[in-house]
Amino acid sequence: MPARVTIVVALALAIPSLAAASTAGYLVPGTNKQAPALAGTDPVTGKTVSLDRWRGKPLLVNVWGSWCYPCRLEAPHLRTFAARHPNSILGIDIEDSKRGARAFYRRHGVRFPSIFDPQDVLMQRLGGLGSPTTFFLDRRHRIVAILAGRGTLALFEQGWKRATR
Repeated sequence: MPARVTIVVALALAIPSLAAASTAGYLVPGTNKQAPALAGTDPVTGKTVSLDRWRGKPLLVNVWGSWCYPCRLEAPHLRTFAARHPNSILGIDIEDSKRGARAFYRRHGVRFPSIFDPQDVLMQRLGGLGSPTTFFLDRRHRIVAILAGRGTLALFEQGWKRATR
């Protein structure tokens, strides 16, 4: 009997957190501070990726991890956003393995470049709150909006509007 009670309690505690993880995040105005230098190695291609690649262009910077359930839920929305706005996304893959990142890319059809950040160094420089967090940078690479939590296409487009003014 006590084992059944333990299982019921565990399920009751898990269900609200799964529901919360599936709800959309919220968009807030950014600080308009300059984004820090972002550079590193892509966990999938092994190529060097740098914020300089997007000099003079607005950019969506998405903090993600293959282990992150809300990141999996937002992946189709990022794919659609990327199709509408080619070459406008930079990912930062945190607390992950390169093997996990490659599997995530294959499973979710993700194609944008990312920087491997297993120790959260870049995320901390950005002031990120965890994964997923999305930063919207204007043409001068100032942080003009932040999406805390799971993004949807509508939220990505709202942030993009602020970045492209």
